[in-house]
Amino acid sequence: MHTEPQATETVRSVTVEASSTHPADWGRAMAVALNQLIQDIIAATGTDPCRDPEGLDVSLHINAVPTGEAITVVWRG
Repeated sequence: MHTEPQATETVRSVTVEASSTHPADWGRAMAVALNQLIQDIIAATGTDPCRDPEGLDVSLHINAVPTGEAITVVWRG
């Protein structure tokens, strides 16, 4: 299911490539992408989204690339 962003919604995403096609090897790429996304949100909003009482809700997208997998983390806030 795909939903369109609301008019006031901000969408931020970060993509990092993992050099392996095996899911067990993607941890570092996911951690790097999530860390960068959180830093981008903090820089834009001045607040840490992980400290929000509602928590941080993100989407994870994985796409094949010639050298492994592209890991994309998306936040809609």
